[in-house]
This record gives sequence, structure tokens and C-alpha cells, in this order.
Amino acid sequence: MPHRRRKRKIVSVNSRRPINIDRVFFGAVAVYICVICYMAMTSVHVAGYEVQAGTLAVNHSYTGIALRQETVYQADTSGYVSFYAGAGDRVSGSSLIYTIDEKGETNELIQANAESVDLTDDDFSQIRGDIRSYTDDYSDLDFQSVYEFQASMESSVMELLNQSMLDSLAEAGEDSMFTRVYSGGTGILEYYTDGYESVTVESLTEEMLDASSYEKTNLKKEIVQAGEDMYKLSTSEKWTLVVPLTESEAAGFQAEETDYMEVRFRRDDTTAWANFSVIYVGGTPCARLDFNNSMVRFADLRYIDVEFLVDDETGLKIPNTAIVEKQFYLIPKAFLVEQEDGRGFLKEVYDENGTATADFVSMTLYYEDDDYYYVDPMESDYTTGETKLPMGTYLVQQDSQERFQVGNTGVLKGVYNINKGYTQFRQINILYENEEYALVEQGTSYGLTVYDHIVLNGEAVDEDQIIY
Repeated sequence: MPHRRRKRKIVSVNSRRPINIDRVFFGAVAVYICVICYMAMTSVHVAGYEVQAGTLAVNHSYTGIALRQETVYQADTSGYVSFYAGAGDRVSGSSLIYTIDEKGETNELIQANAESVDLTDDDFSQIRGDIRSYTDDYSDLDFQSVYEFQASMESSVMELLNQSMLDSLAEAGEDSMFTRVYSGGTGILEYYTDGYESVTVESLTEEMLDASSYEKTNLKKEIVQAGEDMYKLSTSEKWTLVVPLTESEAAGFQAEETDYMEVRFRRDDTTAWANFSVIYVGGTPCARLDFNNSMVRFADLRYIDVEFLVDDETGLKIPNTAIVEKQFYLIPKAFLVEQEDGRGFLKEVYDENGTATADFVSMTLYYEDDDYYYVDPMESDYTTGETKLPMGTYLVQQDSQERFQVGNTGVLKGVYNINKGYTQFRQINILYENEEYALVEQGTSYGLTVYDHIVLNGEAVDEDQIIY
């Protein structure tokens, strides 16, 4: 019996898969994150900063050039030299400075006798102290000081052997070829020259203020020729230190009418008072410090490191990144008009018939100096949206026929205040500044107050830009 085949029932199935909600959700989130990251990387971030009152740690350390009354003395004859007075000694006309032996025989006798002297423990202690002081201050950037230290140590040892050499002179007796040279005057003895001995404040140049190319010549040698420089004397305790300043520092000292300054010498941490004044050497503002003492301690230095002992100013401390510059119209002060609804200027306008009239325009005065008011060129009328004083506008002086055309501009430094949610320029008067912060004056007209919020990166925004 044949097998009956069963009919198969065919059911059509929809081949389209159902939507995977999880994948759609996470895909949307991924796209959103990518968009946010792109916007974060390409948009300018505006950060705020809260203004605080405080002081600014200002570096008052300087390097100045010392100007003294110095006289250089030369050798009268040629020959072999022996020195008897040490650098830094205070000498007078009776002080033996050096001897010259034209033949060299007497000099050999003196040197041989001096070399046989044994130094005491105190002598060695003094030498070790000088070496320790030098090594503490040594810098690879100033290798020239090695030679200066060598000359200083030779001078110190020579001073310790002084007595023995003087005894040898008595044994040498009188010899026409042997000359004793005594001090040419009274003062502090030094055995170097640098070409600045005759420089005064009036003859000082800007190049001399730079210590980087300074060189000095050691005068101590075994054999000299007639006419060569042998030593010099600093003859007065009155001396001057000229210190380069920045323009802002000079302006600050002048505004405070500083007449005296207490300074600390970095070499030995001693202090002294000086008469103070601001001068200009070429185009460089400088502090002139006139001292009546302390010269003896620094006669071996031409450039001296000092610190001004001044009280740091107090004010409003703001980051330098917040400071911007903005242009303003300069309006002569004679054109200002004050009315009940504010201060402003009379703008010349014309009616349909061409008749000239004067309309009062109130303006915000951002700053004033001796001659001008500073007003914002972009200040507009909120009712019409038009600029109040377009360039070329004529202003009329009250009760006068004088006219002034708007267009002359000046620059003010300031920051953008964001207390109201949008940027508003506020003028600042900088007292002091360092690499990171500026200290600005409090209480200035249209300026800042404590706890104001300003834009940290001032160059990233514009005036009247909405922040939040």
C-alpha cells in the first residue's frame, strides 16, 4: 500500500529583526559624548577668578655698579717687585706698598727669607675660612671669579708674611738699584683696575650697567715696567651705587617720593641707609644710592648685589592672564557736561533743515588724566542699539563755540568683570607685578573691589559677552 505523503504547512516568517533598544541607547550616548568632547576641545574655556586683597611678593634684589673716588698709581722704574701691603688695607703716606729691585739680587734675598717663615695655626685658620667662604659662593657661570680668588689668596698670604719681609728689608740695607715705594695717599688699597676708576654718575652709560661683560686686570706681577699700573686707592668713604630699575619700579618710587632707602648687601648681610633718587642713564631708569659709609667692605667689587628693604604694597591681587588692553576715545576735559541724569558731552546734530543743535549724551567715564577723559568707543544707547559717539562726531563745548572731533584714542589696561553674567571692562592701576600676578590699586574710579569676579583668561573674551 503506497505511503501517503503529508502536506507540510508553510508559514511565512518576517525576516526583519526587531530593533535592539540597548544598542540604540548606547549608540546615542556615544555620539553625545563625541560631540561634547569635540566641543570641549575646540571651544574657548572661560574661567572665573575672585579678586582678593593681599600683598605681592616682589623681588627687590638688584645688582648695581659702584662708583668711587679712585686714584691709580704707576711704577716709576722697572724691575722685580715685592708687595708688602694687602688688598683691602687702609694705608697712609707712611705705608710701604711695594719695592722694586732693578737687579733682582735684593729681591731674591727677601723672597728667600720670607719663604722660610712658618705660618701659625691662626694663620692657617684664616686661610681656611677664606677658602670656605669662596666655595660656598662658587658658581660655574662665573669662572672668572677663580682668578680673582687666586689673587685674593696670594694677597692674604703675602700679608701674613709681611713682618718677615720687613725684617729682610733691614738686612738689605741701602741700594740705589733697590726702591721702596710708599703709599701715594690715604685710602683703601686694591691691586686691580677695570677702566671704571674715573667714571662718574654723569659719564655713566647704559652699557656699563651690564655686568655680564665686565673684566678687571690683576696688577700683581713679579716683573714690571716703568709706567705700568701698580695699585689704586679708594680715597673717600662717600660712594654711589647705581641700580637699573624697570619703568614701573621707577614710577612707583617716584610716586612714593622716596628720598632714603635701607639696603641689605647680599655679600655679608649687613645693612646701610643711603640717599635715594631716580635718575636715567640713557633710556634706562635707575636708582641712585649715595652712601657715606661701608665703602671699605666693597672696594674690591665693581658690581654689588643689594636688596631694597621696602614694605610690600597692599592692594588687589589678580593674575596677569586676566589683564587686557583696550582702546578708548580721548575727550578733552573742558567738554564735560554734568546734568542731573549723569555726566556726558554735547553732541552736534542736524535737523531736517540742516540746522545744527547740541544733544546731551551721557557717557561712562572709565578714567581721567590731567587733560582727557577716557570713554568707550563702542558704548551704545540701549533704547536704539546705536553707538553713542561714532568716530568723526563733533562735540560742542558748553557756553562756547569750541568744537572737538571724536577720533583720538588711547589705551588702558584692565580686566573683564563678570558679576552680572556678562563681561564688563574695568580699568586697573598696577602698583607692582611679578611673573604671575599683579597688585592693583583699590578704590579707583570704575575699577575693581574685593570679591569681584573677573575673567581669568582675558584675551579669550570680548566686551559684553554673555558668560552664564
